[in-house]
Amino acid sequence: MPVALVTGVRGQDGSLLAELLTARGYRVVGVSRADLDIAEHPETLAEIVASVRPDEVYHLAAAHRSSEPGTVEDEALHRRMTAVNYAAPLALARGLLALGRGRLVFAASSQMYTPALPPPRIDETTPRAPSSFYGQTKARTLDELAELRRTRGLAASTAILFNHESPRRLPAFVSRKITQAVARIAAGRERELVLLDTSSRADFSSARDIVEGLHAMALGTPGDYVLASGELHGIDELCAAAFSAVGLDWRDHVRSTREPGERPALVGDPSLAEHELGWLRRRSFAEWVREMVEAET
Repeated sequence: MPVALVTGVRGQDGSLLAELLTARGYRVVGVSRADLDIAEHPETLAEIVASVRPDEVYHLAAAHRSSEPGTVEDEALHRRMTAVNYAAPLALARGLLALGRGRLVFAASSQMYTPALPPPRIDETTPRAPSSFYGQTKARTLDELAELRRTRGLAASTAILFNHESPRRLPAFVSRKITQAVARIAAGRERELVLLDTSSRADFSSARDIVEGLHAMALGTPGDYVLASGELHGIDELCAAAFSAVGLDWRDHVRSTREPGERPALVGDPSLAEHELGWLRRRSFAEWVREMVEAET
């Protein structure tokens, strides 16, 4: 029975991946903050690798800024980001090198790039230009793992992830905020949803499709891969799909506090993952939005 080690196992991606791997015959060993504060003890992960002896390691745990508007990043948060997003995956890499076997998949982010107009199409060769400290830590780790892959033969892959959603998204994310509001409005508990900006756009995918891509990366040729839909959808489209799932017109219930207009954005190019890994997205935009709404109602 193959063994997989998954950090961040209680999060959206970690829990979905753990279920997927279990269904495929794996023994999954999960690490969450309840088990180990990775920010305080990233080096412990190398010891866990030595103990578990995994065939595959997925570093999905991440430290990032608060999603609350106006939150100011401080030195303590930056230390946490450095520990979880950089020191921890390198500790896992050292553990695998010492073990002499096993594959590592690291979850990076589209925040390694800066949104622009017109929206740039991001692939694995696009020069990175992070506009946040979070993006800087992810980009630094990608480079370090690529160097270990080249010089030490480490079977490491980095997933460049764009927005990916499921009913397990935290309520702070706009997709979940919308689907929760749809359920309350459909039940007659509320009448209106107020959003900052319905004209902004993003590259959205189903999180279930994304974790299938992560597993494909662990089985395929080690490298860096963009996992994305390759399409931009507006928040207004997300609202339309979500309200349509309960037979309502979103325009009767949603109010935006920002004037409409074209905003900087990013779109991913998943061609390499499609061609090299055979990765396919099985759920359309409308399908995963409906799945999120149905989970709330």
